[in-house]
Amino acid sequence: VGMRAPFLKPGRNTQYKVLEEFGYIYDSSIGVPALPIPIWPYTLDYKIPHECKSGTCPTKSFPGVWEVPFNTHYVKDFEGGHCPYLDQCVLHNHDPEEVFQWLKEDFERYYDQNRAPY
Repeated sequence: VGMRAPFLKPGRNTQYKVLEEFGYIYDSSIGVPALPIPIWPYTLDYKIPHECKSGTCPTKSFPGVWEVPFNTHYVKDFEGGHCPYLDQCVLHNHDPEEVFQWLKEDFERYYDQNRAPY
């Protein structure tokens, strides 16, 4: 059993204490900054291994609770190159073939590097 915080805003240590107390296995509320290599899920036995983009990530240890972070997507033609959510990446002026090619390229970035969950 897992959860994702509303609006992808983790509830600091309080959220993770509740997850731990109620036997949740994972959370998927923490966004990863734009990195060249995607991040694999990790346990919260230790400090998170990347910058906390929201400023509301846990700062304590929650042994046994897994974090399935959401990695940013890369789009060559998107301003800045990265977007955290798919609906921000695919703009209204893209045709279906462009969207397909982008999704394929983005998937291959994961698959060809470290095969982190997509």
